[in-house]
Amino acid sequence: MIKQKKSKGFTLLEVLVAFTLLAITFGTIMKIITGSAKNTQKASRNTKIALLAQSKMDELGLFEKIEEGTSDGDFDDYNHWQLDIEAYDVPYEGDVSQEFTSVELMEVTLTIISNYGGKERRNEFKTLRAVTPDFSRPRGKK
Repeated sequence: MIKQKKSKGFTLLEVLVAFTLLAITFGTIMKIITGSAKNTQKASRNTKIALLAQSKMDELGLFEKIEEGTSDGDFDDYNHWQLDIEAYDVPYEGDVSQEFTSVELMEVTLTIISNYGGKERRNEFKTLRAVTPDFSRPRGKK
């Protein structure tokens, strides 16, 4: 009786299956890493835009008087801002006259236009600011 030697290795099919599984796993991991990097980049841009908006809103009223009108400018090569300020009329119910109040509300709209990678994106931020009223100007008129 002749004894057959048992081979102690992997067949070609087993090696091919192992490489295929390795390639699929590696591809999936690379997609996850790429997606994570893109999300991190988007979050970084969104954070920057929010900080720029907060900074611009904080400047408002410090260096110049808050008045009705429009102004614009650039933060950097990618981010442009536009600021619109207009009087805000508070709706009152009933027979109430508020012609001479000690505070006037101004609606401030800050629009940041970003251009990253050729895609324009607009972010709008709104707030109300209280200012000392100008009694020489009729209320509700621009």
